Amino acid sequence: MTRPELPRFVEQTRAMLLLQLYLTLIVLSIVTMMMSFLSRVLGESRSAMFFAIYVALVGATILLVLSARMFRLGRPLGWYFAVVAELVMLSIVAGAILFGPFVGVAAIILFVVAAWISVNLCRAEVRRFFFG
Repeated sequence: MTRPELPRFVEQTRAMLLLQLYLTLIVLSIVTMMMSFLSRVLGESRSAMFFAIYVALVGATILLVLSARMFRLGRPLGWYFAVVAELVMLSIVAGAILFGPFVGVAAIILFVVAAWISVNLCRAEVRRFFFG
């Protein structure tokens, strides 16, 4: 049984969601390895911000998995999950920028991918596929 072909921008958005998922998993694993070291080095307030970014990364990963799966199945809930995941990504990027310069490259890459996905989510072809 083959699945029906998705429209161009829907498939592109689904692929970008998967790319963002893999990038987020890489960042999450790096942050996990650095967590014990940074919790000792950082002060109390910056350590709390670091933990908040970590929790947001875990939540974004779960949302990205759900949205990519729902996108493939053509369910409108996938579009909503993707919008929420992109809002979480933007808050992660903002927190990372406030956190310090050593996370700047990862924040820029995540921001560019999140912006691209956000533009695709607003395209008429994607909205028409899910809602019309």
